[in-house]
Amino acid sequence: MKLDEKQNYLVYINPLNKNYKGEIVYEFLFSKQNDVTGDDWDITPSSSGEVTPPKIDDLDFVGTLTTNHIELNLVLNSDDFGMYDAMENIIALGWETDTPEYQERLVFHYGETLESVKNKLYTREIEFDINEIE
Repeated sequence: MKLDEKQNYLVYINPLNKNYKGEIVYEFLFSKQNDVTGDDWDITPSSSGEVTPPKIDDLDFVGTLTTNHIELNLVLNSDDFGMYDAMENIIALGWETDTPEYQERLVFHYGETLESVKNKLYTREIEFDINEIE
């Protein structure tokens, strides 16, 4: 499958905790469809359910972000909003917890293109690995 950064949409951010170096690891899941969901996406708030990522058959690429530069708040941990709120852009899938004064806060929305996510991370000189989901 050819990677087309403009036709792959962010549908989920999966926190993977910290690695042995103390770096935070996130999976950014992308799909060629911008309307995929997982289990319990209809529950509000997200934190009261067992929200799951979309099914693997609906996913095309995963971007792994390993960083000690940023920490993200995620809608899936929200006490106020649900995943459908993120699909409707009422709230982002994830946003930077603390932002340096001189920089714009990193915010990642449901349906945002892979190209857009890469460009936002590039402004902070942060790269992430992109792999095809097989």
